[in-house]
Amino acid sequence: MGNWSKQAKAALSQRDYTQAGDFFKLDGNYKAAVKAYVSGKNFGEAARIYEGMGQFAKAEKLLLKDGSAKDLAEFHVRNQSYEKALAAYTNHGMDYEAAELLEKLNRQVEAANLYAKLGFHEKAGVLFGKSRRFDDAIRMISKVIDGLAKQETVPLAKSKILKYQNWIANFHIGAKRFSAAGEIFLEHDNKEKAAKCFMKGGQALRAAEILLDLGKLEMAEKVLGTVQDLQARVMLAKICNARGEFERTLILLQDTNQPQLLSEAYENLGDFLKAAGEEEKLGNLRKAARLFQKGGEYRKAAMLFEQDGQYREAAECYEKLKKYGHAAKLYHMARDRYKAGLCLHRYGRSEDALKQLQMVEENHPNVMDAKKIMAEIFFKQGVFPLARRLLDEITADSPVDDSSMASFYFLARCLEQENNLEVAKKYYERIAAKKFNYADVTERLKRLHHIQAAQTGKFSLATPVKKKKNFNPFNLKEGDVIDERFEVQGTIGKGGMGTIFKVRDLSLSRNIALKMLSHRKADFEELKVELLMARDLTHPYIIKVFDVGQWHDIGYFTMEYVDGKPLKKFIHDKAGDPLTDKVRLMVKICEGLKAAHDQDVVHRDIKPQNIIVDKDYNPKILDFGIARKVTQQSRSISGSPKYMAPEQIQNTGTDVRTDIYALGIIMFYMFTLREPFIAKTPQEVMQMHLHQPLPDPLEVNPSVPYWLCDIIRKCCQKKPDVRFGDMGELIDELKLNLMEF
Repeated sequence: MGNWSKQAKAALSQRDYTQAGDFFKLDGNYKAAVKAYVSGKNFGEAARIYEGMGQFAKAEKLLLKDGSAKDLAEFHVRNQSYEKALAAYTNHGMDYEAAELLEKLNRQVEAANLYAKLGFHEKAGVLFGKSRRFDDAIRMISKVIDGLAKQETVPLAKSKILKYQNWIANFHIGAKRFSAAGEIFLEHDNKEKAAKCFMKGGQALRAAEILLDLGKLEMAEKVLGTVQDLQARVMLAKICNARGEFERTLILLQDTNQPQLLSEAYENLGDFLKAAGEEEKLGNLRKAARLFQKGGEYRKAAMLFEQDGQYREAAECYEKLKKYGHAAKLYHMARDRYKAGLCLHRYGRSEDALKQLQMVEENHPNVMDAKKIMAEIFFKQGVFPLARRLLDEITADSPVDDSSMASFYFLARCLEQENNLEVAKKYYERIAAKKFNYADVTERLKRLHHIQAAQTGKFSLATPVKKKKNFNPFNLKEGDVIDERFEVQGTIGKGGMGTIFKVRDLSLSRNIALKMLSHRKADFEELKVELLMARDLTHPYIIKVFDVGQWHDIGYFTMEYVDGKPLKKFIHDKAGDPLTDKVRLMVKICEGLKAAHDQDVVHRDIKPQNIIVDKDYNPKILDFGIARKVTQQSRSISGSPKYMAPEQIQNTGTDVRTDIYALGIIMFYMFTLREPFIAKTPQEVMQMHLHQPLPDPLEVNPSVPYWLCDIIRKCCQKKPDVRFGDMGELIDELKLNLMEF
């Protein structure tokens, strides 16, 4: 007797029939195992032994006697008696299992009906769809959507609804109800599918309209080729208009009432007056007026602008017609004091012009022009003190050039009238230095020289510096006078290009900055041209260069004095300030450089030391000393190694993207407080610019936003073509991300 048999008998003695049956089964004594299981009422195990022995009738009998419905059904499935299995499930209320079995047997409609009865509408819908019972499928999926619609606040529910509505659309396609499917696709912005459905549903115009909206002009044209009616012709005209075939557009629109399309076609063909007529039909008075204006029909444009309440635009048209009285009235209605005053001045009504011009605010972009007109009026009226005060303001920070020469001239005339002959003479001399034959300046200078011939000259407490042996013009002390005009008040800083002093301009009684250049005399002549070019740059964020000169064979230039810090010190002092403030500062710096670029001037030496920032985060860019026109190229390498672009190092040609590279390096420093390329010698730094990738700003400062890292990386690409194309693109990118804060 085996061990299993002994244990089985021991279990029987304890009346543990199930354990006894298990031991008999292990011993291979199946007959004894069945007997033990039956004694213990474990009919399921007994049935499985009979099933394994091929005695199916006995197994079924036992399962029917006291087995579970699940066991009985599974028994029938194993023996492929599917109807008996289904009966076992349904007789015992196991409809879901019955439905699953029907689905496995590919009896999809029966399974779908049973799922529907149980409330499993999605499963029912899928099976009805597979069985091409599309209406039943739509009914089922609609119930699913109704249930989800009650969960509007759940975002997932909305995405599921969209999925199920697409199912319904596809069921409509299966049922060849293409238009119904198209409406669903269109409702959910799946326009391409909607267009295809409408085409199959025989709604060619609807399909073409959607394709037009998608910009698929060729497909739309192909669809419209199957339709011959007025609406199709109008839509074909839209296609031609979108393609720029404006003449064909006009041909297609003959005898149609389509003023909007006709206006666009006429405008694009340059027939602004006909376009304006169409806009007038539409009642678009403002656009019609603008088109009449473009077409040179200023009187009609003015009338429509005035009718539409656009008084400024109406005034501009009357001004074109030199109807200054009408223009002044409308500018007054538009509250444009400057333009109203200008027109009144041209109309000869000086007193009324003064009333308007005196109301121009100080922050108005034309405030200086307003002051010029008032100065002219006061000068003609003989009120020289008022004229002079205005002209003092106008010329305060301006160099003598073609745009300012008249103001300087009338300022000198006022001073002459007030018997301030010495200052008047200086202004005449400055004008003559620029344009010796300007007006009657030469004659006036001669007359003033005669008047002052007997005078001993000007006495100044400041003593001009005389050239001594071993004279060093870069170590001047406070009180020294440069070029008999500029009194030193202190040293601002020293650098590779020279020394900057804070000085008092004795001629104009104002504080300015003066840079004494360390260039040789031969180099200064080339640099002088570039400084004069820099003098023409005018922008709030570019430091204003006034004059260029030489003293003791040393070149110098004067510029406005700014009370601020170099950007490098500013970055460290403001390290804890908000990132947004620093990004806005970078935008301002970019705007200043863009103004230079717009005049085809590239700085080529952008670095923190060449940017001064005041307490209000306003920058001033200086040292356009090595700047050049984009069309000019240097014969030598210039710039600061830490901020030089690869093309600048290799001297292969620079453009606006060279400054963009330098700004990228500055931004890296600003937001990480570390320069990207550090080495023992400038030559090694330049090699790093050429061959080493820019370090990841995030690795240096993990708080730098990803978008800002991307901007810095794009600025600092080795190849110029991969950087931002111009400063405008960089400004737009910075501003776009700044908005997200």
